[in-house]
Amino acid sequence: MIRYIIRRLFLLIPILIGTVVIVFTINFFSDISPARLVLGPTATEEQVEAKEDEWGLNDPYLVQLGRYFWRIVSQGSLGTSYIYNQPVLKMIMDRLPNTLIIGLLAATLSVMIGIPLGILAAIKQNTALDYIATFLAILCGAIPPFVLCILMQLVLAVRLHWLPVSGIRSWLGYIMPIIACGVMPVAMTCRMTRSSMLETIRQDYIRTARAKGLKEGTVIWKHALKNALIPIITVVGMTYAMSLCGSIISEAIFNIPGLGNLMNSSISQKDYITNLGCVLVAAFIMSFVTLITDLIYAAVDPRIKAQYAATGKRARTYKRKEAAV
Repeated sequence: MIRYIIRRLFLLIPILIGTVVIVFTINFFSDISPARLVLGPTATEEQVEAKEDEWGLNDPYLVQLGRYFWRIVSQGSLGTSYIYNQPVLKMIMDRLPNTLIIGLLAATLSVMIGIPLGILAAIKQNTALDYIATFLAILCGAIPPFVLCILMQLVLAVRLHWLPVSGIRSWLGYIMPIIACGVMPVAMTCRMTRSSMLETIRQDYIRTARAKGLKEGTVIWKHALKNALIPIITVVGMTYAMSLCGSIISEAIFNIPGLGNLMNSSISQKDYITNLGCVLVAAFIMSFVTLITDLIYAAVDPRIKAQYAATGKRARTYKRKEAAV
């Protein structure tokens, strides 16, 4: 298992390199110069060109790309923002805690609602409870996030004065962004849980457990749910990964200084270096959550853990045979 973790950690390197190359290439061939946006429409071509030379934007593609990678490796820096004139890494780290708080709580909220709804819909298939649970899940997935954000602002903030309209001056400011980010994933979690549970409870060993006289709660929670967890864990992992990368819509509407809001502003202002840093951090978060999800697979399903162990044993056996030859 340790070798598998180390191997997966090394696989993060080409993923992150590929992400940087793709985003950097798209920005490089853009027709809009950040120097023009910074200097304004009244700046002359000579002034724009001088600013581009100062930033190194007129250098060849490979020179700029190599300089960016060298800065990451040698200095641990993601560059300096063209618009804000601040280190990109510092800007990201200042905003990342807000995104992590909202993302973790929003994903947890969707899991706490979606999985029980899916289990209820599965064990009460083709009944009123199944239809109600499915309807609620579809409703959560059908509401556009920006509509939900505006409705909550109108009702909870403007009319009832329970919550602040925007900002996070206190813990109350987190409530509406968490709800806005956590509602839509409920649909995917509920439907996957229902489908996986229905497939599991139709298996022979579930009928055997019921025939032995086990309580229905024991059959569902100890036997059925445990064996149905692999697809559910996949959806839950995706939910956490997407939530932790920041919601551009909710952070923009609620004026939350998070990673999604910074990414949105860097795109609109053509601040390529900041946008590239945000994407790189988001790719790292996605890859790290995927690694955690794979490790949870092994903890839940012993067959996967045995497969990892067997892979390591086969590799050691192969090396011994080669050494003997």
